[in-house]
Amino acid sequence: MRPYLNDLLADHGLLQRVSGLTHDLGGTLDVVCTCSDLPAPNVQVIDVGISDHRLLCWSSHLSRQPPVYTTTSRRSWRLFHFDAFTTDLLSSSLCSEQHWQGLDVDGLAVLYDNTATQLLVSQIPARRVTYRRRQSSAWFYDECREAKRSLRTAERAARKAGPLSDTSLPAVSEWQALRRYYFSLLRQKRAAFWSSKIDADQHQPSRFWQSFDQLLGCGRAPVVNDISASALHDFFDDKVAAFQQLINQSINQTNYFIVRLKVDQSWPT
Repeated sequence: MRPYLNDLLADHGLLQRVSGLTHDLGGTLDVVCTCSDLPAPNVQVIDVGISDHRLLCWSSHLSRQPPVYTTTSRRSWRLFHFDAFTTDLLSSSLCSEQHWQGLDVDGLAVLYDNTATQLLVSQIPARRVTYRRRQSSAWFYDECREAKRSLRTAERAARKAGPLSDTSLPAVSEWQALRRYYFSLLRQKRAAFWSSKIDADQHQPSRFWQSFDQLLGCGRAPVVNDISASALHDFFDDKVAAFQQLINQSINQTNYFIVRLKVDQSWPT
């Protein structure tokens, strides 16, 4: 294989894994390329005798990574009532001098933590929640999270006020304005992040093209195991059969026109 092709593949973070000739006339015309950080597959070059190209066979790891779940404690802060909490706090031992008189700094801290925890448990008890961890976008900063949180709050208020299609309601109008601002902010942050990343990697070809692949969604595709070997074999068989049928139709049409031209008197002898 030509050195410049290997250099081009290296710039994209790829390596060519085929060693040997893959055509009757010589040369490596059929290749198998993988990412440089993956283990090299064992590629077999087989002459099946029905083509001038060789058949390449190799094994790939197609197992899907299991999802990661995390269990944590959360409180429904929407049910928090400030007035009720203030009333309970004023009647608690934290606001009674006889309970904290004579305590040192550590004792006061323990009393504060215990009292605040008991009041929160009585009003909004904690519950265990298990959720699936998902990778967040690199450009999704705190400003985006705050805007998303405000949008959800406005949406809940709008649903309580009436249907979301009724733009005459002030809550619905506010929700629509926050929604437009949220999506505009996402576009702005995404464009700024990728522009700065590409500018920083433009002098490093490998990282530059990797950034382009991530931006275009052409990065490493998720591994799936929903396709069986028999289904993949049938797909390629049907594809080859359809291609051969198309070639036969083209040959028949060409022969038909040649015969018509020979019959025509204008055909040169």
